[in-house]
Amino acid sequence: MGIVVAAFVVLVVLVCGCLCAAGFLLDEPGSDPVAEEPWVVPDDGWTPPTRSAPIPERPSPAPPTPSKQPITRPTSGPAPVTVVYEVTGSGTADIAYYDAESDLMHVDGATLPWRTTIRTNGQSRVMVDATGPDINNAPPIGCTVTISGTGKPVVIKVQGYYRISCAPE
Repeated sequence: MGIVVAAFVVLVVLVCGCLCAAGFLLDEPGSDPVAEEPWVVPDDGWTPPTRSAPIPERPSPAPPTPSKQPITRPTSGPAPVTVVYEVTGSGTADIAYYDAESDLMHVDGATLPWRTTIRTNGQSRVMVDATGPDINNAPPIGCTVTISGTGKPVVIKVQGYYRISCAPE
């Protein structure tokens, strides 16, 4: 019985040795999965809380003043058409509209109700667009464009929430 156990042990050692030797021979040098650089956690701007008073943030600078003022009357030719833009509601809105020279003007944070009048040569570029400050808690907002001076006056009215646009079709 001792000879059988000894033969079995020798056989197991030979098989294991061959497998280990074959592994070394088949393995290419440098193929061990070794990280070349450690993984770095990206900086997400988080800082741990402190017990001291927070540093107040600096107020944001005032928005830039537009370099071009709205034109209320065209610089060339007659202006037979009068256009009145109105945006109604409460609070504030960002407003975009075409002036008398067909330039798109922006009024950011306009207090509502808001109104302006222009005189122009035609009604091809007449439009007012208003966007409220908060899409989730948007109060009702409305716009009206009244065009008069050539024939019967045209009035376009739109009511909605958060964003509206009025323009002749």
